Amino acid sequence: MIAKFGDRSVAYDYASADYTDIIKEKKIFDRKRRVPGYLYGIHSLKTARPDFQAVQERDPYFNDFEVFEDLDDFLDVVYQLALQANAL
Repeated sequence: MIAKFGDRSVAYDYASADYTDIIKEKKIFDRKRRVPGYLYGIHSLKTARPDFQAVQERDPYFNDFEVFEDLDDFLDVVYQLALQANAL
């Protein structure tokens, strides 16, 4: 999951080789999110490793993203950024 507000880009990194795990994580995300869905983007990339650095190596677009591995932390930051940007 990614979100951009002005010059700040944040990402929640979740990796699994099992597609059903990814679907489960998306359902958890949908249940917990506190801002409208249009403020997020979902990107799925196949990489050789499960770390975000592998994502950045595959697509340099993600080089400037602040990465979160905890969903709740990511959602809290996105909520605060949305408030600051008057996006809510």
